[in-house]
Amino acid sequence: MNAKKILGFICLCTIHLGFGQNITVIEKQLNEAFQKINYWSSEGRDFKNSYDSLAAANTKFEKLLVRYTSSHPQTITNDFKFLEKNGLIIATSEDGKFRIYSWDTWTGGTMHFFKNIFQYKSDQKVYSKAGENQGEGDPGSYYYQINDIISENKKYYLAQNKAILSSGMSYHNIKVFSIDNGQLNDKAQLIKTLSGIKNQLGYEVDLTASANRNYEGRDYEIEYDPKNKIISIPVIQADSKVTAKKIRYQFKGKYFEKL
Repeated sequence: MNAKKILGFICLCTIHLGFGQNITVIEKQLNEAFQKINYWSSEGRDFKNSYDSLAAANTKFEKLLVRYTSSHPQTITNDFKFLEKNGLIIATSEDGKFRIYSWDTWTGGTMHFFKNIFQYKSDQKVYSKAGENQGEGDPGSYYYQINDIISENKKYYLAQNKAILSSGMSYHNIKVFSIDNGQLNDKAQLIKTLSGIKNQLGYEVDLTASANRNYEGRDYEIEYDPKNKIISIPVIQADSKVTAKKIRYQFKGKYFEKL
């Protein structure tokens, strides 16, 4: 191996080593900040001003996550296994260009309040932004699955999310996103209903209702069949009873349409 090749090999190794060290440092700092949330929501909650400390810990982690995910492109492919182990929920699209980070702020009671960071890739650049603050009484939701769909040569993303309203009540939703001219579009419309083309489908499940007193199933979750491109949601009666029947929307080339 000549001197020029040796120098090139050394430079390549240095770059890869720096990359590995960099992402390791990033995850360490994020994990330390995230563990502060866990601390103030558990063993530290009996201390004076613990709620303020918990809120501050959430704000610090949110800002740190936005900073790193917007300035370090490699974060969009990193698995962040320690953060996930400690409770961070990461949903990544099938093409790897869109990712949502969600976490429970632990600032609620039986109603859980969530925060989200949206990260996406466009023209070889990576962007990141925090989700908008919810209105008073709106706990937000966590995203747990993202599937890709192409309509008329344009990529869309189906993001499944869930809100925990109480120990027995939850709200389930599937929402459409797209990346347009370097911007994340959270109002993309791809679901055709009787009332028009929609951005999302959602429904509430109340397991505390008397009609669901003996209900033991788990078939009230949204299901998406990527092979047949079918969204399935449960039929819920007026008395809140969850049934085994399903409403299905299948992708027909341009929109998801009711079967």
